[in-house]
Amino acid sequence: MRVLLIACLVACGSGSRPPVTPPVVGAELSPALAPFAWWLGAWQAEAGGTEHWVASSGVIFGIALHDGGNFEVMVLDDGDGPGAADGTLRFFAMPGGAKSVEFRKRDLQASAVTFANDAHDDPKTIAYARDGEALTATLGGGDKSERYRFERTTASRAPELEAADVAFANDTAARGIDGWVAAFEPNGGMMTKQGRVEGTGAIRELMGPLLATTKVEWAPIASARRGDVGYTVGKATFTGKDSWRSTYVTIWKKQPDGAWKVAFDTGRTVQAR
Repeated sequence: MRVLLIACLVACGSGSRPPVTPPVVGAELSPALAPFAWWLGAWQAEAGGTEHWVASSGVIFGIALHDGGNFEVMVLDDGDGPGAADGTLRFFAMPGGAKSVEFRKRDLQASAVTFANDAHDDPKTIAYARDGEALTATLGGGDKSERYRFERTTASRAPELEAADVAFANDTAARGIDGWVAAFEPNGGMMTKQGRVEGTGAIRELMGPLLATTKVEWAPIASARRGDVGYTVGKATFTGKDSWRSTYVTIWKKQPDGAWKVAFDTGRTVQAR
């Protein structure tokens, strides 16, 4: 959820400000991502589970929520790092918050797109296409092609997750790294450009220096849940020697005591347009 000194794929939680109404979709899409407006929204899979595609500050986040608390995070952007967007469309897939795999746009049509990574073992291609109120996802290039079909659905916001996100931000503002680490599950993870950082000890080592010198504020703009797993998407501001903005997605899981903890967190720098 934050984009820190290691830049790029790090996220931010929510903030000391109250939840806000989701902004107009068009204002959240960069020119390079505007052709993907057909992809946004909530989709119900025939085989069970949902996918949620949310635009925020020039990034599109995809969140797949499955039964049993499983999840996948996907990121579509058109730039790398805090500079200007470069127009190269990148798709990152993080099943279960695991290693980030990058695919790049191979073909884009009016309501269909194919991303490819020929060096990846399986899949080598990820394609999405919309036909009316139906969405299909096709994974190809391995031993066999896998195809998934979705229907348009609606997803209620999850105020309990937005409240947890706000509490996360408030506790971090008050206690710094101690507040940050307290929001995570013991084996929770963050994705950075260098890879996944897992466990509260490693997260403390990663985030401690940043939070000691930089004020971080954030707030959610979107949320949803499926059973005991859900997400918040939001925007963050970093103020210190260097200042920047980011957008983030945080995956939350319900604990046995009923509390919500961060299972996974990642984000992108908001780039100059």
